[in-house]
Amino acid sequence: MSVAIIIITHGTIGESILQTATDIIGSVPMPVKTISVGMDCDIETEIKKIDQLAKEMSTGDGILILTDLFGSTPSNIASAIKIPDSVVVAGLNLPMLIRVMNYYILPLYELTDKATGGGKDGILACYLDSQNETNSD
Repeated sequence: MSVAIIIITHGTIGESILQTATDIIGSVPMPVKTISVGMDCDIETEIKKIDQLAKEMSTGDGILILTDLFGSTPSNIASAIKIPDSVVVAGLNLPMLIRVMNYYILPLYELTDKATGGGKDGILACYLDSQNETNSD
């Protein structure tokens, strides 16, 4: 058994990130579903739909809900869902999801730490050395 993942995002962000992570890793080692939420959606309807999905997906090991942007509609919906043994992590990015998929066997709260760590560690500033740029004048 493993933690189930629900990815709630604007548009097709979740589907794209999941597909890319799957392409990199080669498989999806845990139950994962993506939900696309529009800014003009009926929030109560979405909450009920996701609550039902979570009940169907539950393996007994918890549910990690990943959203794209804290304070946005997907994040607000995720935070309103009252699922036992669940955690919401906002700020979904590809390194976060790859880390989660690589450590799928961990319990929920350790996996949550891996998710947030992977998300943060995957953000880097890469400065180009401007002295090495060629001038085409």
